[in-house]
Amino acid sequence: MKRKPLIPFLLIAVVGLLLTLGLSFIGLNQQAEREAEETGEASIDEDPVAYGEELVAENCISCHGENLEGQGEYPAINDAGSNFSAEEISTIAQEGIGDMPGGIAANAEEGDAIAEYLMSLEE
Repeated sequence: MKRKPLIPFLLIAVVGLLLTLGLSFIGLNQQAEREAEETGEASIDEDPVAYGEELVAENCISCHGENLEGQGEYPAINDAGSNFSAEEISTIAQEGIGDMPGGIAANAEEGDAIAEYLMSLEE
């Protein structure tokens, strides 16, 4: 240790930096959860159907109508469960179909939540 006195200080600095970054990420996650609770947003982990309903309200009603009954050239999707399987609906939400653009669902979990919501309308 007498020849390399900087090594212990360097190790302490690296550990401190890693600890700071780790705690920062934990804090950001907690802040996002707290904001979601305050705004009343559903989480995919808590209730996928409610989360799917939020996604549909944000992304689908502008084209497919307030009650998803279809409007103009946009078809009704309130009965999508009778025409498509849950997997097909999820894929359509992610990739699009016909003139409908992809990207309504950012990932497979969101696509599945949308599918669960639309399938729940059939019950």
